[in-house]
Amino acid sequence: MSHLARSAGLTGFVDLSLALGVDPYKIAGEVGIPVAAFNDPDMKVPARALSQMHELAAERSGAEDFGLRLAEVRRFSNLGPVALVIREQPTVRAALEQLRRYIWLQNDAYSTDMQETGDIAVVRLSSPAWTGRQGSEVALGAAMRIFRELLGESWRPLEVYFPHGAPARLDMHLKVFGVAPRFSQDFLGIVIARADLDRPISSADPDMARQVVRYLEQIAAGRGANFSDKVREMVVLLLPEGGVTVERVAGRLAMDRRTLHRRLAAEGTTFSALLNAARREAAEPLLSRSERSFQSVAELLGFSSLSAFAHWFRRQFGLTASAYRARYARDEAAFARDRMRAPAA
Repeated sequence: MSHLARSAGLTGFVDLSLALGVDPYKIAGEVGIPVAAFNDPDMKVPARALSQMHELAAERSGAEDFGLRLAEVRRFSNLGPVALVIREQPTVRAALEQLRRYIWLQNDAYSTDMQETGDIAVVRLSSPAWTGRQGSEVALGAAMRIFRELLGESWRPLEVYFPHGAPARLDMHLKVFGVAPRFSQDFLGIVIARADLDRPISSADPDMARQVVRYLEQIAAGRGANFSDKVREMVVLLLPEGGVTVERVAGRLAMDRRTLHRRLAAEGTTFSALLNAARREAAEPLLSRSERSFQSVAELLGFSSLSAFAHWFRRQFGLTASAYRARYARDEAAFARDRMRAPAA
């Protein structure tokens, strides 16, 4: 699936890159994004290329917090039509539901989900495995912009979670989130007080909200997304919770399993094929870019036991998970040696 994003995701990129001594136009050319995208926030560009630009700029500038610096200069209006529908909702809960429903208008590589437990609510952001540190931090920084727009500039979350490792410094993280995040976690998201969900939004205008939703539904009607894409998106959302079954996914999509199977068959695929593809995409970075135990990886991929994960992995990749991790480590070490030996430009 080829994900697309509004080029509004490049807002502030040129100024920040130049300030850090990096050529933003060269990076855009390397990943195949036209320079015109810097001046047209509504241009659709490949979401993966957008993510690559953030990662390259961070690497070349040496600014490990590049993504958060970028998020810091963004405004609520950068969300375009999504900002309109969020701002006009009566409560924060309703606003988050509209964000979940229409986030694809901004960047369809991302999806959101919310779980309420006791006195807290966990807002998760999910994205493809190719999303790096910078992409995750830009996304969560944008989420903080939304919360503060709705709840006030002094608002802060209870906790912030990142799947990547901790940076050398936390200055920008503390500035953006107001709390020290937890790193190397199982998901990307924000924990808030459940009571905040029912807080009213002062700017809400029910009539305007209905008009905006009608407009967005007209856009959605022409989206043309395959049903299999919707199923795969739901599978990715449910994987970390375990027990990803066709019944559960069908229920989330308001249909029975037979209807789900029939619609997938009409598109030439099956639920098992989509589940395997999602697991493969998630397994590779979990094993190659983290030091998680195999038991932890198995749980994150929704397997009921380590042995079931081991059998599945060997069938999919042709080697054991431990051999895969060892091979990746050897390849990385060889790459590092080659870079050290390369003559300076």
